[in-house]
Amino acid sequence: MNDVLSNFQMFLDREASKSSPLYAALTALVSRQLQESGPIGQVLAAAAQRQRIPNLLFAAVQRALFDEPQDDLAAYYPSLGGSRAPDDELAAVFTRFVLEHREPIEQALATRETQTNEALRAAQLFPAFGWAQACTRRPLGLIEVGTSAGLLLHVDRYAYAYTFEDGREFAAGEASAEGVPVLRCAVDGPPEQAAKALGPFVGKELRVASRVGLDLNPLDPADPQARAWLEALVWPEHAERRARLRAALDHAARRPVRLRKGDALRILPDAVEGVAANAIPCVFVSNSLAHWTPEGRTALVALVRRLGARRDLVCIVKEGYASGLGLFTDRPDDPPAGDRRPYEVLGAAVFLGGREQLFRLGSAGLHGVNLHWAPAPVG
Repeated sequence: MNDVLSNFQMFLDREASKSSPLYAALTALVSRQLQESGPIGQVLAAAAQRQRIPNLLFAAVQRALFDEPQDDLAAYYPSLGGSRAPDDELAAVFTRFVLEHREPIEQALATRETQTNEALRAAQLFPAFGWAQACTRRPLGLIEVGTSAGLLLHVDRYAYAYTFEDGREFAAGEASAEGVPVLRCAVDGPPEQAAKALGPFVGKELRVASRVGLDLNPLDPADPQARAWLEALVWPEHAERRARLRAALDHAARRPVRLRKGDALRILPDAVEGVAANAIPCVFVSNSLAHWTPEGRTALVALVRRLGARRDLVCIVKEGYASGLGLFTDRPDDPPAGDRRPYEVLGAAVFLGGREQLFRLGSAGLHGVNLHWAPAPVG
C-alpha cells in the first residue's frame, strides 16, 4: 500500500490543503490508517489498485452520505448544510460511517470513475479552440475523449469573462447556455501583453460543425444517479462549483449532444471520419489521461498520428506535461522552462497535409480558475 499512501500524501500537499479543510483532515486520517493497517485501509485494499485514490474514496463516501443526510457525519459537510469544522471527533465519526456503509462505498470504488465534469475548464479550452480555428480556417468538429456528461462540448455556448491583473475584462462566448453563470477565468501575466495575446482567439465566433463525446461510461446529464455522482465528486466546501455544475447539467439535458460509449482507441477513428469534409476534426482531452495506463496514453498518441497522416486534424491536450503534450514531444520528463509550476500544460498537435506541428499554448490552473496564454511552437 506504499503507492496508495504516497497518493494520499501528495493529494494532501498539492490539493486538499489549499482549498478543503475537511478533505485535508480526512486525507491525514486515511494516511494514518494506511500506515497502521486501519479499517479504512482495508476498505481501500478491497478495490482495484487504480481505484485506490483520494478523489474516488471521498466521492464514494459523500455519495453515500447524500442518502443519509441526518447522519452525524453530515454536520462536517457544507454540501449537506453542515458547518462543523474538523475536530477531534471527526476521525471516529468518519470511520464509523465508512464501516456502516461499506457496501455502497466499496461498490462505488469498484464501478465508478473520477469523471469530474467542471464546466469552468471550458474557459481554458475556448481560446485553444479559437486558436485551432484561426490556424486551420475551418469550422471545428469537436471530439472529446473522456467526456463524462459532455459539458465541455458546449464550449461555444457559454459566456466567459477573462480578467487581467490590472482589472480589465474581456467578455466572450455565445452566452446561449441559459442559466449557466458567466465562466470567469483569471489570465496570468503582464496585462497588456496577456490581453494582446488572448484577444484574437476569444473575440471571434467559434464555429462548431459537430460535437461528439467518447467515454467508457458516458453520463446522461438528465439522469438523477449520474448527476448525484458528479455532485459527489465536487468537494464539500465548493458551493460555487456545485451550483455551476447543476446549471451546466440542466443546460446539457435541454440541449443533448451525442455521447458514445466505448474505448477511444477503438471508436476514435469512426468519430474522426464522421466530421464533415468542410470541417476539421478537433480531438481534445482534459484532466483524463493521468488515469490511463502508460501503454494506453502511448497508444492514443500513435492513433492520433495515424489519423493525422490521413486527414487534417487538430488535437488539444490539457493535462500534466508528462501525460499530455510531453507524450508528443518524446520528452515526457523534460518540460520546457516555465512548465514546472503545479499547472497543467495546454498544448496542441496540428496535422495539415500530413505534416505534424506541436505547440505549447499555455499553462492552465486547477478547475479552470486561471490561465497563462502564450502560444509558441515546440522546438
